[in-house]
Amino acid sequence: MNEKYWFFRDMSKRSLFLILFIFYTYVTIIQCNELPPCYNQPAESCPLQNKCKCVKTGDSALFCCQVQSNEDLIKNFECSGAKLSTITALHIFNMTADNFNFGKFSPELSRLISFSITNSYINRLLGRLEYMHQITCLNLSNNAFGTEWQDPLALENLKSLAMLDFSNVNISSLPTIKSQVPMFWLDVSNNIKIHCASLLDIMERSRNAKYKLYFKKYNETFCMSSLSFHWFNSTEKVALNQVEIINKLYEDCPWNCSCKWHGIEMIQETKTRHTVEVDCSNKQLSSLPENLPENTVLLNVTNNNITNIDVLVTDQTYKTLRFFYADENKISNLLSLEGSTFIENYAVLSLKLNQLKTLPMYILQNSFTRFEGHIVNLGGNELQCDCSTAKSLKIWLLTNHIHIPDYNEIVCSNMEYKVKVIDLDQQLVCIKKADWTHYMYYVIIAELSALFLLIGKVSYDYWVFKTAGYLPWPASKMPKLPCDWIFE
Repeated sequence: MNEKYWFFRDMSKRSLFLILFIFYTYVTIIQCNELPPCYNQPAESCPLQNKCKCVKTGDSALFCCQVQSNEDLIKNFECSGAKLSTITALHIFNMTADNFNFGKFSPELSRLISFSITNSYINRLLGRLEYMHQITCLNLSNNAFGTEWQDPLALENLKSLAMLDFSNVNISSLPTIKSQVPMFWLDVSNNIKIHCASLLDIMERSRNAKYKLYFKKYNETFCMSSLSFHWFNSTEKVALNQVEIINKLYEDCPWNCSCKWHGIEMIQETKTRHTVEVDCSNKQLSSLPENLPENTVLLNVTNNNITNIDVLVTDQTYKTLRFFYADENKISNLLSLEGSTFIENYAVLSLKLNQLKTLPMYILQNSFTRFEGHIVNLGGNELQCDCSTAKSLKIWLLTNHIHIPDYNEIVCSNMEYKVKVIDLDQQLVCIKKADWTHYMYYVIIAELSALFLLIGKVSYDYWVFKTAGYLPWPASKMPKLPCDWIFE
């Protein structure tokens, strides 16, 4: 009986502890994901027009309506009778002004926690929020801003900012956020101009700063993106869930490289894909990176120590690559590109200032023939030039100058001075030095001529001997030899 009692009592304690732990965890999660408190008042709360335009709505809250400038706002702060050093919440409603300068805000408002400007028309937002470091909620919704942010670092001092509301406005990019809170809420819903690149930028910042980013009104959030159908550009509205798919692509970015979203590409009438560009420039790489993110269309490996581009052909993650920038490397030949998927689909192949000694004209010419938009940059390479270079390559470069825009920057390395390929003179380059074997032809001709003369002379002398009966003069003067009887 005692053993059962202690057993059940021990189980009860454990169960109670487990229940309390689950409840505490649930409450903690709920609290952590709650939106920070934001102070906003309805239009009915505006003070009467013939009185002060600002009114206190509590011990530490101030509500202002229909002010027309920074100076007008400060004047109405004074007439409201509020002590600014005690104000923690400020809401400006229906303001009309050419500009609003954050930098002119009074240092006395340094205790602000919630700051809102809503339902207003302000042509320009200027300056930085210098003194209000404690702001956790900034609401700039339902406004008609005339231009972009004039200072992208306007909010960089708000380290405690946890809620930023830019819903129903017409800006195309967000200011830089350097918040240090564990949870950050952003509302850019119903914003008809916001660029997807701006949302991706803030997602990247949250990833690097290690705070969790939440979007308020998720299903009402869209952004504008460049859309490419082959090389035709337009714009398309992209849902937030698609932007998050793009953001996840960055996790596959090669080590020591940076990745960013390139655009949306139409691959069928109703099917699109998100494309990526990878930047591995200035990283002292000795070879091309492997395992690029899916749908990578642009790779920049400029200013490295890469010697060959075989990976471009062998690695399947390169199959969608169309823009390849490998300037200032040590690449010596392009033969591996023959018959590759890349040489059929590329748009730009940039190999300036490499170590190319020859140019495979037939490989590049085939690509030029198939598609007129192919561009190859080869300026700064120093080729081994000969008569064939002057006769063939020079003419080929001049013929394909549209595809090779820097054709006049390709030079010869084996000349007395670095002459441009297009300036080669055939009459100078194609002169061949005399060879001793040329004299053999004359010797052979002389020997054959002497042989024919000798045969002719012998034939003539034989004919004279047969017809006249006497020998040629040299033969008649020679003394007889013991063996002459054989011929008598």
